[in-house]
Formats: sequence, C-alpha cells, structure tokens
Amino acid sequence: MTILPLFKKPTVASLMDHAEKKAFIDSLIAVQPGPSIVYGEESKMIRNIQAVTASCNLNNLTRTKAYLSFYLKHPEVHWAFLAHMVSRNGGYSMTDLKNSLVSHFLSENERNSLFHFLETANALIFHDAYPQLLLYEESKKRGKPFFRLLPALHVSRFMEPVWAQFYERKQSNLLTLALITNEQQYVEQQLISKSSDILKSIPYLLQERCGFTNVIFPFKKRGYDKYFSLAGIEIGQFNDPKARISIGKSLYSTLFHPAVFPSALLFAKTFPHSGSREDYWPNLFSADPHQKIYSPKLTDVWNDVSHKYYPWPDWLKDPEMAADFDSFDKKQAYRDMTKNVKMDLLKMGSMKLLTKPFLKRGM
Repeated sequence: MTILPLFKKPTVASLMDHAEKKAFIDSLIAVQPGPSIVYGEESKMIRNIQAVTASCNLNNLTRTKAYLSFYLKHPEVHWAFLAHMVSRNGGYSMTDLKNSLVSHFLSENERNSLFHFLETANALIFHDAYPQLLLYEESKKRGKPFFRLLPALHVSRFMEPVWAQFYERKQSNLLTLALITNEQQYVEQQLISKSSDILKSIPYLLQERCGFTNVIFPFKKRGYDKYFSLAGIEIGQFNDPKARISIGKSLYSTLFHPAVFPSALLFAKTFPHSGSREDYWPNLFSADPHQKIYSPKLTDVWNDVSHKYYPWPDWLKDPEMAADFDSFDKKQAYRDMTKNVKMDLLKMGSMKLLTKPFLKRGM
C-alpha cells in the first residue's frame, strides 16, 4: 500500500496543542543523560551503525543515495526524502562552482573555499542524522525502542523524546520538524557560526544573487509533460539558524505537496544523483564541457574530503529553546520556480558575456 505524505493537521499553527507541548517540554526536562559508553549487544549495534554511517559519508553522492534508500524502506520517515532532495541541491551547488557560468567569476581559492564549506555542511548533517535513522531501523527490526542509546551517538537530548513518540504514534510531520530543527542547530554550532566570512563573501553573495543557492525540486504538472518544472524556494539569510529552520519547514511543505510529491519521488527513483544539473534539465545542461551549459558530474571535478567529527556540547541548553519547533505554516502552497530559474540562467549568461573582455585582461 502506497503511503501518501499528506499532513494530518494542515490548518493549525502548531502540530502539538498546549497540553501536548507541556508534556513534551516536561519530557525534555526529565531526560536523564543516557549512556555514552555501552556494552555487549548494544555496543555491537552502535559500532555497526557508526561503521555504516561512515561508509555512506564519503561524498555528496553517497549521502544522497543513502537517504533515498532509507526512505524507500521507511516511507513514514518523511525527513529522509526531504534530506535526499536537499542533498541533491547541495551537490548541484558544489558542481556549479565549476560550471560554464559561475566558474569564470571565481578564483580557484574562492571555488575551493566555497566547496569545502558546502561539503562540510553536507557531511556534518549526515554524520548526525543518519545514525538516528539507523537506530530507528534497528528498533523496528528488533521490536523495541533503543532511543536511550542516542547519547552514545552524540545526538542531542532533544531528539530522544521525539523519536520515542514517533516510534509509538508515527506522526511523520512532527518528526520531520524536529529533525529540521535539530540538524540546523547542530550545523550552526559545528560550522555556520564560524563561517561568517564565507557567507558574507562576494563569491557566495554572487551565487545567492544569481539563484545558484536556490533549492529546487523537479516535478511534472502533468504526466505527459516532456520536461520537469521546478518547485522550490529562493534561499537567503543562510547565517541565521531560525531562518534556515523556517526555510526547511517551507521546503517540507513544498516537497510533500500533493501536486509535487508523486513526480518528485519518481524523478528521484528514476534519475540517480550525479551532481550535474543535466539530471533534471538535459535540454539545457550537459556534463560534457563542449555541449550546452556545462554542468559537470561531482566526481569529475571534486575529490572526496576526509572530515573529523568532534562531540560538541549539546546545543539544547534550555528546553525552552525547542518550544516552537512544531510551529508550521497553515498554508500548503508551493511555488513554481521554473521561470525564475530560467531568468537566472539568462542573467548569468549575460553577465558572462559582459565581463568576458575584462576577464581576458585579467581584471
């Protein structure tokens, strides 16, 4: 039976009522520090989860593939499909740095700095989130919850009551909003708060201004359409965690909108992620540098990066920090970005032509 990802409470500002929210905050207060060191069968489980996570955390392609594989096995975990589609966009942003439009405006050092920022953010989120998914999978397989072991995976205490509730109730939207909040707070602490220079840099602002930081989801308005349309959101204020959380929630409602979801999922299953925008618009982009707008495959232009992960203090200093994590826009509209994206491409093409004489002179 196909699970249709329709929200159960689309008309409320928050998914939990006052009593549910109070109970949740009380459960956060009551959470006792779990075991950071485990033994026996549980130790074996944790080591296996860490090993599988590491094997899938090689690059943007392996992470993106792992998210989709998990979602197809556990479609009640909406966040996994959202993470897959957003991670695809992360890969596009990485290869855009070497495409035939953007690369002319950036020095090699600038391209490398932006790539390492994007790659690190992508890797950090996977490192924190994917073990949670695997622990849920183990809980399903063994018929009992193991979420008290989340501290052994260095996951915020915020997630333990969320996963415990999801295991019992399968409230997909609440889990998704919690994961959006947790992962943005995690990456804020680990990376974004230290990267203000990059986010204010001319190269990043140029990409943002020209639409290459937009998040888009290919979909078809009609089944017989030859080309994909693009639903999505223009991204700004990336250095503000509250803004990123709000964007994440909007992306969730866009991707799981009934008009977008079926064909977006079909796209994801049909076209393996390569990092090239040719995946969704082969009429405009090509991974061949001599054809159309050059949009390379990730592995053709960037090597794998080795990351180090450190157990930082929990971002949740006070339970009240999570008090509005379940707030959700009453609207379920989605935005068709197709014309905007095409205009951005024209803009970039015009800029390339205008600046070409100056670039040749080394200016």
